Amino acid sequence: MDPSTSNPAPKQKRRSYEAAFKLKVVSRAEKSNNSIASREFGVDEKQVREWRKMKADLEKIPKAKKARRGLTTPYGALETELHKWVMECHQNVYCVSRMGIRLRALQMAKDDKLKAPGIENVVASVGWCTGFMNRYGLCLRQRTKISQKLPKDLDEKVMSFHSFIIKQRKIHNYDLGDIGNMDETPMTFDLPSNRTVASLGDKTVLLRTTEDMVKLAFKKCGISNAMDGSEDSALYEDDSCDSDDCELCDNVYDDNLTSATAEALFGHTDEEEESSFEGF
Repeated sequence: MDPSTSNPAPKQKRRSYEAAFKLKVVSRAEKSNNSIASREFGVDEKQVREWRKMKADLEKIPKAKKARRGLTTPYGALETELHKWVMECHQNVYCVSRMGIRLRALQMAKDDKLKAPGIENVVASVGWCTGFMNRYGLCLRQRTKISQKLPKDLDEKVMSFHSFIIKQRKIHNYDLGDIGNMDETPMTFDLPSNRTVASLGDKTVLLRTTEDMVKLAFKKCGISNAMDGSEDSALYEDDSCDSDDCELCDNVYDDNLTSATAEALFGHTDEEEESSFEGF
């Protein structure tokens, strides 16, 4: 028995290569041919042919990435339209959850325009949703909040606004009780989720609240104080609450600002310059 055949050479382990290396081999093959590139870089000629076919895809992925598993799907048209829907919701500041993506996919699978082999068997599972988000660079993000920056010419705008109020009071002969100051105060609402699906790398993630919630916030978050020292109770009128609970005390800020002080602050003089307030 030939000893050379009794101990066959061990099977060579299949190697994985980075995208940068594959592109380097492809570049060499394009300048010469597949055979020369395979000999110089020590790879099979078949691999060189495959890499040349996928050159466009290799240029899109990170240079250090090796395997390209998990990037294909039989429902390409459906996922493309689904991704457009997610981006539209994100653009309109609507909350998008993973469950919302799955339900939307099931709804879109019934569309005849997106028909594909086997699409009737789509179940939109949790694993599929994870794969979809990975394929399109999506992730679950926490809503961010950015503080409003004060304008550079804030002092000038405040003075312009004061002059505007004084001018309007002189023209229309307003009473001090008709001029109010609005202060914001935080309130607790039935807010939507603070987490939404967004693209990887987004610095700002905003969410929209409902129109009714905004109206309620404007109505009940504003504490209005008239300049004559009384409190405006009109903003607190609510048919859903009892009269005893909604009854407000008069002149709760009487110690902070008297009528005489308000007259001194907003009394118009001839030396006051006329100003056209354009807003903050």
